[in-house]
Parts: sequence; C-alpha cells; structure tokens
Amino acid sequence: MRASAALAAAGPPREVMVFAGCSIALLFGQGVVFAALGVALHAMARDMGWSAAAAGGGFTAMIVAACLAATLPVWLIARIGGRWTMTGGALVMACGFLVASEASTLPLLTLGTALSGAGFSLLANTPAFAMITGWSGDRAGRWFGLYLMAGAAGTAAGPIAAQSLIAGIGWPGYWRTMALCALLLAGLLAGLLRDPPRPSARGMDGARPLMAPLASFAYAVMAGAMVLTQAAILTVFSAAPAHLGGHGWNGSQVAAALGLQGLVGALGTGLSGFVLRRVPARTMLPAALLAEAAGIAALASGGPLTVNALFVPAFGLGSCLVTLAVTVLLVDHFGQRAGTAGLALIWTLAGAASAGPWLAGLTADAAGSYAPALLGLAALLLPAALGAMLIPAPHPILSGPDA
Repeated sequence: MRASAALAAAGPPREVMVFAGCSIALLFGQGVVFAALGVALHAMARDMGWSAAAAGGGFTAMIVAACLAATLPVWLIARIGGRWTMTGGALVMACGFLVASEASTLPLLTLGTALSGAGFSLLANTPAFAMITGWSGDRAGRWFGLYLMAGAAGTAAGPIAAQSLIAGIGWPGYWRTMALCALLLAGLLAGLLRDPPRPSARGMDGARPLMAPLASFAYAVMAGAMVLTQAAILTVFSAAPAHLGGHGWNGSQVAAALGLQGLVGALGTGLSGFVLRRVPARTMLPAALLAEAAGIAALASGGPLTVNALFVPAFGLGSCLVTLAVTVLLVDHFGQRAGTAGLALIWTLAGAASAGPWLAGLTADAAGSYAPALLGLAALLLPAALGAMLIPAPHPILSGPDA
C-alpha cells in the first residue's frame, strides 16, 4: 500500500513528465536509429563508393547491438535507476552518431551504428516500460498506447527529416546534428525523469524470482507473438515493393499503401490504450494476431482492392496492437520488475526476426514470387493467436498498481 500512497502523493504532474520524457526519447530514437538509418546509409555508400551489401552491414550491426543490449537496462535500473539508464542511453547514441559522422571506413561505420543501436536499447522500450509502470500503476495501459504512438510518429518523420538535412548539409553534418540533439535529449531526460517509488512486496515481484516468467506458458505465447510480429513487419517492408511491383504497382502507390497502414496503426494504438479500460489485453492479443494474419494474406494476393481494403487497416492495426497487448499483459501477469526483465528478453529474442526478409527472399528466388513466403508467415500467426486465446487471466493480486 505504501507504493500506491506514494504514487498518489506524487500526483499526475510527475506521471505526465515521466511519460513525456519517455515518449520524446522513443520518438527521437525510433526516428533516427531505425527509420532514418537506411536513408543515411544510402547517402554514405554513394559518397564513399561502398557496395549496397557493405552499407547494409551497418544496419545489421545496429540491429545486433540493439538486441544484445536489450537486457542491460534490467541490470542497470537495479543499480543506477531508470533515469540515469535512459540518460546514459542518449549519451551512448550521441557517441555513435559522432563516430558515424567520421566514418571514412567500414569498421568505423560498424562501430557507429552499433553504438547507436546499443544506446537505443538503453533509452527506449524496456527502461520506459519500467518507468511508466512504476509511476502509472494500473493506469499504464493508456500511457503505453500513446507511448507507442510516439514511436510511430518517429518512424514517419525520421526519413523525411534525414533526407532534408542530408540534402542541405551532407551526411557528416546530419550525423553531427543528430549527436547534438542526442546530447540535448540527455539533458532533457535528466531533468524530466525521476525514478518511481519502490513497489510493494505484496505482488509478484516480491514473491517469485525475477526471471520466473520464462517458465510459464503465458510468457512463451507473448514472446512468440512479439517475435513473429517483428518478423512480419520486417518481411512486409522488405518484400512489399518487389511483390506489389510484380502486380503492376508503381513506387508511389507502394509507398502510399505502406505509409497509410503505418498511420492507421499509429492512430489505432494511441486510441486503444484507452479502450483497454473495457477490453482486456488477453482479448486484444489474439484479435490483433488474427488481423495481422489477414492483412499479410491480403498483401500476398497483390490486388489493389484487397491490399487497400484489408492489408492497410488489418496489418496496420494488428501489428501495432500486438506490441501494446503484450506490454500490458507483462504487467498484468508478472508485475513491474519481472515484466521488465521479460520484455528485455523478448527484445533480445526479436533479433531472430531479422531472418524473415532473408527467408522470404530465398522463397521468392525458388518460387518466383513472394506470395508463398507471405502466406506461410500468415499461417504461422494462426497458432500464435490460438495460444493467445488460452492465456489465463492474471492472478488478482497482480492486477493493482503494486504489481
């Protein structure tokens, strides 16, 4: 009860300030490190004479480093707190951007992108999960929706901003500007964030080992749903241009469809955080997985009607709501500390999703079309949805803000 009293005494302003800091960090990190990196790498490869494969290695290094660093926040939060973990992540990102601005060789490029990916993992998702749940308690669901919406906004704005800056000041200037922004972000986070009160020992956190979720059926389903969803997102964005081009779509039409599904997902995620007051997350998860599967199947058909009428809303909303539902379920079932550890491990496992585009490419080479790979991916989501339907209700002791 002391943790609940502390939350009430802190009042909404601190809760809102922590949420704002976490959201700004995700918007910036998602926009620069993930969404805009391809734009920057393309410009660097063109100027430095690197092959596409060599430049792509920089993106791979970022993903690998982000996945390997995903569990570090659990260890750091226990020792220095979420505030300084996230602030340190912004500083590591700034170092990565500065190295990238001087990347005259591929090893320097790899170091710069790896530091950027590691910094992102210290800055977003897992530490923000701990901070938001720590301050918001049973109100966290609505904040998670808005938090993920901020990430979607970064995904939309990042490539546009990068393209404009690189055209004006070149890629070295772009990376230096992003390094300065990361330093300013570190100062902002240090000022806005405060670590939440310690949770009560009444809930799961005081009753079971930190990594106890790993032994449960519910956690296995949540992790599988997230990894499959990340594989679906990467595969769809990798395969859609070539797949739809083979069905007569031009580049602008493909970009419009992909952009619109992202917009649908962003808006739906923001609103669904409030819907969670009436719809349990364990109901939302299987529905989202089924919508995602239907959207991928529609994309496989390649027809304008099915893509625009089904893929855009179903995949856009479904792929985003899986992340939201799993995030809320982790709190409901395992509490703040164990849920944070479980989320960190999920993001580490999500590194396996990077094999999705590669496997889809192999299938397309063998079959002459991406359709079999897309349909196979949709089929894999069906047993995941069935498993999600079988997730038991959380124990009542875990449903309050102390959990």
